[in-house]
Amino acid sequence: LLAMEIRLLVASAILASGGQGVPTVKLNNGVDMPILAFGAQVWDPGTCSNATASALQAGFRFIWSSMLIGSPCQAAQWKAIQASPVPLEDIFVAGTVNTQSCSGLDDCYTKTKTGAKSQVDILGKKPLDMLMLDYPSGGAGCDGVLGQWKAFEELYAAKHVRTIAVSNFNQEQLKCISANSSATVPSVNQMPYSVGHGADTVVSDNAAFGIFVQAYSPLSGIDSSDALLRKIGAAHKKSWAQVALRWIVQRNATINTQSTKLSHLQEDVQLFNFSLTDAEMSQLNSHSNLGMEAIV
Repeated sequence: LLAMEIRLLVASAILASGGQGVPTVKLNNGVDMPILAFGAQVWDPGTCSNATASALQAGFRFIWSSMLIGSPCQAAQWKAIQASPVPLEDIFVAGTVNTQSCSGLDDCYTKTKTGAKSQVDILGKKPLDMLMLDYPSGGAGCDGVLGQWKAFEELYAAKHVRTIAVSNFNQEQLKCISANSSATVPSVNQMPYSVGHGADTVVSDNAAFGIFVQAYSPLSGIDSSDALLRKIGAAHKKSWAQVALRWIVQRNATINTQSTKLSHLQEDVQLFNFSLTDAEMSQLNSHSNLGMEAIV
């Protein structure tokens, strides 16, 4: 039932957009999240600032800022958000915490709480729209995950963040959290997902918990040499990359992408004014992302 609800939410969000701007999905706690996010990479602060400003100019309304890119880049992103003519209340801002190396419940709790505070301080939106764990605790098992999640739940209960999420969590780690019926279920799980993952059940697996997948590395393993993506793109007057991203949306996932080029970011936003046919989706579902062969 939860998986069906997520499929319907994605479909209704796309229809509601009417091709104008980036639609949102409603998360499991009622928060509306844009389907498309911009995430900076490990760039110098100037590049982080300029790329974030370009993303907002292009129409992105979700700025995802990871602790992994470093505090100077994150601070530059926040300044770009503040300087943007887009009202702050219209921008969904997310930070992340990386405590993968923590050990045991108490250590993971303490380190995650410290990391979370740093994100709230660097990214000045109050409350922060989302806080995400970059990774589950590496060697601490379920106890470590529970320590990480305890810190996040406290922040959420105190209303310092509107929704809490995870990244790179497998089914066992999600079950570790959800085994407690009173636990806050993560709203999003950020996972690698792109054309070539047609047999991957990660979207439906997460939907069973009421969790949206956010695809990172959404163009991984594919490029402009892919003949199938080019052929489908030509039929819709879209680029190969737009087709690849649209496939993710129609697979009921959301997207985290990045670029330093305004033209590429503008292309990314233009995903919601066309649809892939059932036949095209079927072809891409079975695509091996080794699309070097000629398509006739």
